[in-house]
Amino acid sequence: MAQKITLVLGIVYVAIGILGFVPGITSDGLLLGIFAVNTLHNIAHLVLGAALIWGSVSPMITTVNKAMAVVFGVLVIASFVAPIIEQLPLNPPDTILHLASAALTAYLGFFAGSAATSRV
Repeated sequence: MAQKITLVLGIVYVAIGILGFVPGITSDGLLLGIFAVNTLHNIAHLVLGAALIWGSVSPMITTVNKAMAVVFGVLVIASFVAPIIEQLPLNPPDTILHLASAALTAYLGFFAGSAATSRV
């Protein structure tokens, strides 16, 4: 189950990263008119998504989810501490997405145990 969830989350982040570069879908620095993005943010989504996809097929899936939980947690905190990372635009919808991603990857990495990480 963890493998499938990690794979889907990775695909979502890669898709977000790709869509961030599409002019018709991203305008005025907002993806779908909601999420603040720029080139660095899009590349970050691609890298995080690729890491999650790799993690989903790796024996290190638990470690990858733990690392992603930390990364997403840092992004949530950074979005409240105005603005630590000025080059990375973060708005409230981004914060909600990152918080949900942090919670999901933290569950899979820290709390799910061997039952969630077993391969189906």
